[in-house]
Order: sequence, then structure tokens, then C-alpha cells
Amino acid sequence: MSLPEEIVEEILLRVPVSSLLPLRTVCRSWRTLISSSKFAKDHARRSILVDPTLTHPRIAYYGDDYKYRGIGIFSIRSVFENTFREPTQVTCFQHQTQRYFRAIGSCNGLLCLVDEADHPNTVKAILWNPCTGSTSEPTPEIGGFFVVCGFGYDRVSDRYKLFGILTDLESYKRRSVIYTFAPNSSWRTIQDVDLNLLGHIDVNNRDGEFVNSSNSNTLNWVGRNGVVLSLDLGNETYSYFCLPERDPEDNLRVSVELSVLRNRLAVCFEHKRSDWAVWVMEEYGVTESWTRLPLIPHQMVNPNDDRCLRPLYISDDDVLLAITPSFRIVLCDLKVKYVLLFPMIVGGFVDNDLYLYSQCTYAKSFYVYHESLVSPSHYAIASSRFIKPVAS
Repeated sequence: MSLPEEIVEEILLRVPVSSLLPLRTVCRSWRTLISSSKFAKDHARRSILVDPTLTHPRIAYYGDDYKYRGIGIFSIRSVFENTFREPTQVTCFQHQTQRYFRAIGSCNGLLCLVDEADHPNTVKAILWNPCTGSTSEPTPEIGGFFVVCGFGYDRVSDRYKLFGILTDLESYKRRSVIYTFAPNSSWRTIQDVDLNLLGHIDVNNRDGEFVNSSNSNTLNWVGRNGVVLSLDLGNETYSYFCLPERDPEDNLRVSVELSVLRNRLAVCFEHKRSDWAVWVMEEYGVTESWTRLPLIPHQMVNPNDDRCLRPLYISDDDVLLAITPSFRIVLCDLKVKYVLLFPMIVGGFVDNDLYLYSQCTYAKSFYVYHESLVSPSHYAIASSRFIKPVAS
């Protein structure tokens, strides 16, 4: 006797993504269910917000150097289960064209990759699900280059949006634009942000941190004078709120790093020139809800020039995965004050020059994403091709 369809669906919603993909071949009804937009959204919501064991969080990264056109991918589990002497291996994404794609954000298993061409100076983007390999058709090109940008999901319209502040290289004029990933969509100009609120823009804070919680669908950047600049993707308006108060002995030359830990906005900065302080905002937008995690002494993770420790992920037992100022992976056990520093990442090469990622010493950008079944086609967005990461 077969089970009712609603029971089958409830069971499959509790199966990890990596195990669901082969189950599409069991029968036609299972393939239809697992491939449906509703099932993909329900599974992503459950795995990210309710039961994180259903998805394996992974990290995508690339070197901020225009000769490195690949995107490396590795699982967070591999870092937590690794030993000190074993480098973390990666798989490598390479786009079929010669154009350069860089990641600018992730949401619900989708990575947003931006193609910034030099001649002419234009921008376009695609969505890519590394787990299923599905991609979207590129957005229309728009003139200029991104000074600030961000990618996230608007729950109100049930659409993914790409925001950017574009600068024209000839006139040097700036404008704020949004692209909604939807059929027959185009770039829209929106209200410009007050540039006096933006802090110093570099590779560390140009990409907004997306907070996807029950009361927030926002992109966030570090602003001037100790504030967070926020863009609400629903009503497309800006706001700001204060960062935790700094100590007078802090070295203010060291950058401030925003991140998202346990679906909450987090910030890290140097504390009294001797520690790293990581703060988590328990209630989004409420300044009084900033809560500091245990300090991480400098002797465990040494500072490097004016760059800050960047938190990426925290486990249930309070082990923090972060990127050091010298762009190495580190695990910090916040309970027992123990740090495990990994060797430089090695793995996939890019282009035909056989450059290892570890040879890109300028900077590396890292993005945490969760495996999901979400596809651009679920939003009636034309798919371009299926591209899966290849073993390095």
C-alpha cells in the first residue's frame, strides 16, 4: 500500500539536498515533487531556518585579482573535520567564456556572479546554484562599474534582487540601481544613498551582508561614524543604526567586518589593540541587542596591517570559523580559547596559467551558502546552462 502524497512530501522535506537529487529518478511523481518550486522553497526554508542538518553549508571564494577567473568551493564540514597539517581542498568553478565573474553574495543556495567588463565598462550578472548546477541567463548589461553592491531576497515580492551603486568612468557620476530577477526585467534607478553615510569602500566592505530573518530582508554595509547602513529590499529604502560602542583604546585604523552568524547580523573589530571582539545583533535594528562573544586574543590570531578578522560561521558548540587578516582559515573555540590555524588553501587552478588560488596574495572574498534545490527557473527566469563544480 502506497503512502498518501502529503506524507511522502513531509518525509522528503526531511532528506538532505545531496540525497534528494538522486531520488528524482525513483518515479515520475517524486521527480515532479522534488523539482517543483514550492518543494524547493519549503525545503530551503526548513533546512536554513529550522533544521540546519538538512543542508551542508559550504564556502565559495575567489581571489580579488582580475587574472583569477575561477571560484573555489569547499564544505565547512571538511574544515571542522580536518587536521591541522592537511590543507583544505577545493573544487573549481570556471565559466565557459573568457569574461570574469566574481561572487557578490549568496541567498537560499544561489550565488550571484557579476561580470565586470573593462572595454566597454559594463556590468551584468547571473544566478548560479552550485549544488544543482542550474544558472540563469545574464541580466542586461548596464554601463559603469559597481562601487558598492549586494544580493538578496525580497520576501514581499518573492523575488531575488541585485543592488548596486554604479560609477560612470567618463563622468564619474554615481547612481543607485536595482535589478529584480524576473521575466522581462530591467535595471531600475532608485533613490541614491547618502554617500556621507558610507564608510571607506574597498574589497572588504563593498558587498553588502544580506540578513534574511523573520523581520528583516536587508543588505548591510559598514558606514561612517560607527553606523551600519541598511537597505530594505522590500520597500527599497535606506536606514541606519549604531554599531557597538568602541573602546577609546581601540585601533580605529583596523577595518570593521560585517558578517552573518546564525542568521543574525554580526560585526568584528579590534578591541584595545589586544583582542578581536565579535558582536552579534540578537534583534535586527535594535542597538541595545548587540551581544559580545568571548574575546579572541591577538596572540591566537595576529593582526595584519589594517585588516580585521572576518567571522564566517559558528557551530552549535561555539566554534567560530573565520578568515585571518592574512586570508587563512582559522577555527576559534570560544569556550576553551583554542585556535586551529589552517595552511593556505590549495586546489583548483584557473584559466590556462595554472595559477593556484594560494598564489593570489592580494585578497580573497568568501561567501557562505547552503545547498538547496532553488533554481532560477522556479521564478520563470530563463536558464542558460548547467554548470557543476569540477574536482580540482
